[in-house]
This record gives sequence, structure tokens and C-alpha cells, in this order.
Amino acid sequence: MAEPWDKDGLQGVPDARLYFVDGRTAAFEVTELVHQPARHTEALLARDGHIWPTPGKWWWTINVGSPLDLPRLRTAYIQVIVACESADVQHPTQIAWGPDADEDVRWLVQESSCSMTGHPGAADPYVMVVPKGGGGAVDTNLAGLTDALNESFARQSHIVPHFEKLQRAEADERHLFAPVHYTGLNDSVSLGLMFNNDALPPEAPPVPEHIDALWLAPQFSKRVLLWTRNTGWRNLYPYN
Repeated sequence: MAEPWDKDGLQGVPDARLYFVDGRTAAFEVTELVHQPARHTEALLARDGHIWPTPGKWWWTINVGSPLDLPRLRTAYIQVIVACESADVQHPTQIAWGPDADEDVRWLVQESSCSMTGHPGAADPYVMVVPKGGGGAVDTNLAGLTDALNESFARQSHIVPHFEKLQRAEADERHLFAPVHYTGLNDSVSLGLMFNNDALPPEAPPVPEHIDALWLAPQFSKRVLLWTRNTGWRNLYPYN
């Protein structure tokens, strides 16, 4: 059974208290692993439904790295599409160099965090705009999860207070539940968590000694990974 702990104005306590059938209790805290700039970009793009109009005849995809580029991108992408379709090239990088390169194309390729790709032959042309995602090799065995968690914990300063809150809690066990946004870990591990639904990490996670259980709920995955000090890693499939 679970009940809210941080209610009635209580401060500095975990989110919930778990009660087990044998009488033991667990402090349960929830916090997300996410790269905040990507979350901000995602929220801004969602206002338009991730779809922008196109002046051309192709379907285009735009990947946005930094939200700081959005103001100029909203106007520059139109000229980029016009220039690329006129030159019959699908990648702006092909025409971004030299003294005659279009100013907006040059900015997109050489200065911005964004990338664009054209797809000729679309029956219903439009522009799909999404945050820049990861790519490259997939860590199918999750061998890099421990290092990725170390990097994520170091980058996200809000993690430490959650560990400290659990340490202060009066309970038999202390659990941290972490939804993992696709930007929360490095690209290789994030892709491994998305596309592999059974591999278990070979190492324990880098959590403080007082943490008894770590739950990881990766975005776009069918499983939740649970690690405990007594049993190690195992998979749970709550969405089936």
C-alpha cells in the first residue's frame, strides 16, 4: 500500500510512504532525469503541434538543438527551403559554403544548433519540427549505464536534494523512482533503453549507500528497470 507523505504542508519529506505486507515501510521519492534545455525546446515546439507551414513542395524535418535559435529559425527556415528546393538538394550543408551561399542557409549550417532535411515527392508537404535527438551506436547491453547515470547526476543539481531527503526519512527502505526523459542520459544508453526491452545492466547504479532501490522508467520503453541491493537489476512490465 502507498500513501502520500508530503501532504498537509509537510516540507522536506519524500513523496510517499510504502507499506509492505510484512510490516516494513519504504520512503518513496520521485524525480525525473532530463536535460532541461531540451525540455524547454520541446515545450516551445509543442505550441505549434511540431508542424510549421512550408513554402515548397517537399516534406521537411527540422531538428532543433537550442531554444535560443528558435526566433531566427522561424523566419530563416523558409528561405532555406526555397534555396534547397531550387537547387534540388535535400541537405542545406550542400549549399552552405562559398561566397554565394544564402545568408540563412549559412547561418543554419555554420552557426545554429539546428539541422534540416528535405524529402522530395511528398503528397502533402509540411515541415515537422522536433528537438534534436540522439544518434549513433546503441548500447544494447547497457554496459554504459553506470557511467551515464554518474554524468546525469553530476549535471542535474536537483538530484542531490532528493538523495538527502531520502536519507533523512524514517523508514526501513529508501526508494528513488526516476522517469528517464530521452535526453536524461547520453545518446547511446538512452537508445539502448528505448529499443531493448530485456537487457539488464551488468553493474549496480552509482547511488549513495542509504538508497535501497532505484527505479528507472525510460521514455518510449515498454519496461521499468528496478535495482535493489538484495537482488540487483530486474525488469518490470507494467504497460503490458
